[in-house]
Amino acid sequence: MMILREPKLVFIKTKKTAGSSIEIALSKHLKNGDFASPLLPEEEAQRPGKRPIVRQSVRLLRERSNGQVRARQPHNPHSVVATYLSDIAEGCFSFCVERNPWDKAVSAFYFWMYRRGIEVVDPHAMFTRFCQEQLQFFSDFDLYSTDGEIVVDRVIRYERLAAEFGELMQEVGIGDVSLNEVQAKAGIRKTRRLDLFYGRNWRSRNVDLVADVFSAEIAALDYNVPYSHGYFING
Repeated sequence: MMILREPKLVFIKTKKTAGSSIEIALSKHLKNGDFASPLLPEEEAQRPGKRPIVRQSVRLLRERSNGQVRARQPHNPHSVVATYLSDIAEGCFSFCVERNPWDKAVSAFYFWMYRRGIEVVDPHAMFTRFCQEQLQFFSDFDLYSTDGEIVVDRVIRYERLAAEFGELMQEVGIGDVSLNEVQAKAGIRKTRRLDLFYGRNWRSRNVDLVADVFSAEIAALDYNVPYSHGYFING
C-alpha cells in the first residue's frame, strides 16, 4: 500500500499483479509525510533512500490503529486508509490492479511453490491441491471493495497493465514513471501454458475451483475463461 500526497495517489496493492514493481516505480515520488508499506529486502534495495519513510509509515499505522492492524502487511485494504490514514489520503485518487483469475491462480501457484522450495513435478495434480487448500489467500476483492461494492476510483487490468498504468500516470501528471525497467518478481513462473493446469479443452475440475475462489472478482469485473486452444490469449 502506498499513499503519495503529491501527486495525490493511493495505491492498494493486490497479490500477483505487479504490485511491488508499481510501488518501486512510484517510489521516486515518495517523500517524508507520505505512506509506504514494506517490500521484501531485495525489493527495498530497488528504491534506495526510502527505508526511513517506510519505517515511519509502519510506526504511524501501528500507533494509529493501536496495534489492531498488521502495520507491516503490504496488502492492507482500502478500509485501513479510510479509517486510519484519511488525512494523508485526502483528495487522493485511488487505484489497484486486478488480474484474470485463471491466470492469476497459476502465477500464485508458482509463487507459492517457489517460496517454499517445492519443485513442480506434476503441475495439474499439484495445482488442484493448491486451489483446494491455498488459493483463497490470493483473492483480493475485499482489499478494494466494501459490502461487495468497489471503492477504489479505478481498477487497472493486469492484462493491459503497461497501457492503463501509463495513461493514469499521464492523467496525474507524472509521466516520468514507467514499469518498463522494473520487474520485482520476474522469473518465478516457468510457463505461460494454461492447458497444463486446466486441460486442453478447459474441462478440468480446476476451472471451477478457480471460479469458486474468485467468484466476486469474476462477477464485479466480468472476467471470462482466457482460453484459445488451451493457451492464455494475452501471453
